[in-house]
Amino acid sequence: MTTEHRIRTSVGGDRSRFPSGPSRLRSMRRIYESRALERSADEPFVPSTNGDERSPRTIDWDAFSHAFVPSALRNRAISVSVTTDRDVYALEEPVRLTVEFHNRLPFPIRLRTDSPNVWTWSVDGFAAASCVSRGVPDRPSTFSFARNERKRFRRTWSQRLRISETEWEGVGPGHYTVSAGVSREDARGLTDRTTIEIRE
Repeated sequence: MTTEHRIRTSVGGDRSRFPSGPSRLRSMRRIYESRALERSADEPFVPSTNGDERSPRTIDWDAFSHAFVPSALRNRAISVSVTTDRDVYALEEPVRLTVEFHNRLPFPIRLRTDSPNVWTWSVDGFAAASCVSRGVPDRPSTFSFARNERKRFRRTWSQRLRISETEWEGVGPGHYTVSAGVSREDARGLTDRTTIEIRE
């Protein structure tokens, strides 16, 4: 075997030994939980024991999981729920809603979003209960979660719709759909909704 051939074999290796699919995810979880890839600044070949996450040699697990976890799995990993404090409200009574995003996987997940406003809520399709287009920067961003992390956000709807920059209009009795989700066009599975009733 020539020297060149030995080098190619060493670099290329046997690709069949590398796990894929579920096996790859299980392997990544074991590596993450063991913290085996972290290195000490003083001893670069010895695992770190000081727990300092600011160390330049600490693995960026957020980026690591984003690179190795398939996009479809990342989407399924995040559950979304929107709830209100009541099902029925009187006219002009504030509607308090809670939006929760939960990473169900034991390692970090990063979702791509279409806007720096990584999530939105709406009433009957009107974002943030407004008929006025919002000046949100049209550039992609990311929505990041630590392992098993839950993010909760609370908003209050005053039963009014914004119809201009300076004018709001109250709604009448009826049923209204309150929804929330990740800010992206292909947000299938990353949204939730609930229905409330407003009575006189």
